[in-house]
Amino acid sequence: MLPEMKLKRLFCTLMVVAAILLTSACTSVSEQPADTHPDASVADSVDLVLAVARTSRLHTAEYRVHKIVTHSDVKFLRTTLLGHTLDTRLSLGDRKIAIPIDVTLKAYIDFSGFNESQIERSPDGQKIHITLPDPKVVVTSSKIDHQSTRQYTDLLRSDFTDEEMTDFTAQGVRAILKTVPQMGILTTARQSAARTLMPLIASMGYAESDIVITFRKEFTESDLPQLIDNERSVVKL
Repeated sequence: MLPEMKLKRLFCTLMVVAAILLTSACTSVSEQPADTHPDASVADSVDLVLAVARTSRLHTAEYRVHKIVTHSDVKFLRTTLLGHTLDTRLSLGDRKIAIPIDVTLKAYIDFSGFNESQIERSPDGQKIHITLPDPKVVVTSSKIDHQSTRQYTDLLRSDFTDEEMTDFTAQGVRAILKTVPQMGILTTARQSAARTLMPLIASMGYAESDIVITFRKEFTESDLPQLIDNERSVVKL
């Protein structure tokens, strides 16, 4: 088989993986009557695969994180003496709270923009390198453990409100999101995608030892705006 044809066949196979075998939003396509003619052109098949792949996401990792969010609210009395400002802590003005939260993060890879430029082969055609689209991380749930929440409030202060507790929880989730590049979920996402794609690429004649599947780079905290899916997250970054 000519190298160009082999490359196109591989591209189509990867699209089928993204569109059919993986978690996707293609229910409407799967419900279409099975009346496709066996002599349908290759071009039509490619168009169909690409159309389905545009709505496909491969969910590759799920992490559940438990965190205790703490907050201390202390009242001070500010006075001015001889031109100097003094802040004196009030002995009866403390409020403290500890809120256990459980946060679920999911990583997925969106294949809607996947194309042949992300497939590289060695000159002899024996080795292949697949560069995956950048992963996305979404916060699917954030739950407060109300039974285990502890707060201390002095007599002169009121208890923390539900609104305040919700705000503290959101701050805790954002603190978790900032550790995404270090927590391992991106590595797990790549490894999971590789385990799914590897057998299919190997079935086209490549030895598994000659297949490399990677992300385009090692991600850092500066990449967070691109990595976090704020649109689908229950808590925004």
